[in-house]
Amino acid sequence: MKSGIGLLILAMALTPLTDGLSKTLTLAQTTFFIVFARYFCAGLVALLVAVLLRRPLVLPRQDHFGQVWRTALMMGAMVAMISALSMVDLAKAVGGFLIAPVVASLVSVVLYRERMDSARAVGAILSFMGAYIILRPEGSLEMGTFLALSGGVMLGFYLAATRHARDSGDAFSTLIVQCLLGAMLVVPLAFLHGLPSLGWGGMGIVLALGVISAACHYLTIAAYSRTDASVLAPFFYFNIVFAIPVGYLWFHEIPTAATLLGLGGITLGGIVAMLSGSRYVFVFTGILALPRIYACKWLLKT
Repeated sequence: MKSGIGLLILAMALTPLTDGLSKTLTLAQTTFFIVFARYFCAGLVALLVAVLLRRPLVLPRQDHFGQVWRTALMMGAMVAMISALSMVDLAKAVGGFLIAPVVASLVSVVLYRERMDSARAVGAILSFMGAYIILRPEGSLEMGTFLALSGGVMLGFYLAATRHARDSGDAFSTLIVQCLLGAMLVVPLAFLHGLPSLGWGGMGIVLALGVISAACHYLTIAAYSRTDASVLAPFFYFNIVFAIPVGYLWFHEIPTAATLLGLGGITLGGIVAMLSGSRYVFVFTGILALPRIYACKWLLKT
């Protein structure tokens, strides 16, 4: 069990590096090309690993429409995420994505008839309060933050759809198929204006982006194969713990107090939602949420 937690924390530590590389590429490349490069390279790296390890590629025999639909959701989420990275700080863009687990939980209740309990309800309220705070810095709407949250919503739908897929197949094979299929979906837009000019430096960034993305996916798959999803779920939020120092050291970005408060609300809401069935959920929530409630009142007055 501990090995799975360690693997997931390592994946979350590497994820901000892929976001940092993507943010660097936004200075010279279009969003759609970056998304194409990220998933195409990750798919090729994963395919190479499968060949070297002599791991058979198991293609899904049914639910082809579902496979395309889930891949389209994943690609839409990433397009929104990389667009956000070009507009706002890395921590804020990553934080918007953290709303995905709560969205997945609500989608599972509405579409897949899962039980709605107090933990899910309170978690959703806290997460959306946090999203509201970071959406309106100084009373204005930031498009980059809106895109990040939109990407988180799409990722939430993707997670819910993947969880309830009729034929998800082998996880590693699904990774390869979705990466390569996703890359093909955005090819027309990625090369709309012809071949991009990368140079050796740009090619190195693209290669690193693909390798680290594939490593993150593989570590996540390995973690979930060793440890229950309910145990691993809270460690998903380690993403933001690593994103803040990466943003500071790489791009000299310092999150504002409102951003940190909003990210804290989203993270707290997600963790509370994972306490489904616990009798202590309201006590736990009340203790941690009171300071944020007073901070919200102060921010709304200013």
